[in-house]
Amino acid sequence: MSFDTRKSLLAKIHIAKKQLGLDDDAYRAILARFRVESSKDLDMKGLEKLVDHMAKLGAEFTSATPRSKPGYQARPAQRRSEFYEIPDGPRAKVKRYIAAMWRELGYDMVSLDTRVKREFAVDAFRWLEDEQALHRLVTDLEKRLKAQAKGRAKDETEAAQA
Repeated sequence: MSFDTRKSLLAKIHIAKKQLGLDDDAYRAILARFRVESSKDLDMKGLEKLVDHMAKLGAEFTSATPRSKPGYQARPAQRRSEFYEIPDGPRAKVKRYIAAMWRELGYDMVSLDTRVKREFAVDAFRWLEDEQALHRLVTDLEKRLKAQAKGRAKDETEAAQA
C-alpha cells in the first residue's frame, strides 16, 4: 500500500478519536491493546484493524468507500454530486483546477473519489497529495477536454453544412 493510503488511515484514526470524544488516556489505552504507544508505530494491517476497531466503537467515516469487513461503519459521503469541497493546503489550487475540469466534462463529482481510489489507492480525492498523481490527472483531463472541444467543433461544422 502507498504512503498516501497510510496517511489516510492515520487521518481516519484521528478523526475517530475526535468523534468518539476520547481523551489522551482513553486513546492510549486503545493503542496499548495494539501494543504501540503511537498509531504511527502500526503497520498497514494494524492501522486497518485500529480503524475497524474505532468503527465498532461508533466512529463514522463518511468519505470512504465501505469495505466488506464486518463492523466497518463507513457510508458514502453526503454531498451534492455537482460540488466537491477542496480544503486549503499546499496543493489546493491544482485540486480545484482538477475539480473544475471534472465538472466541465460533465462527470459526477462523487465519481472523482472512485477514480482516485481505483487509480492511486487513496480513499478520497481531497487526501491525494502526490504531485505526480495530480499531474497525471491534470494531463488526462486536459486531453479529454480537448477531445470534447474537437467533437463539438465537428458537430457545429456538420450542422452548419446541413
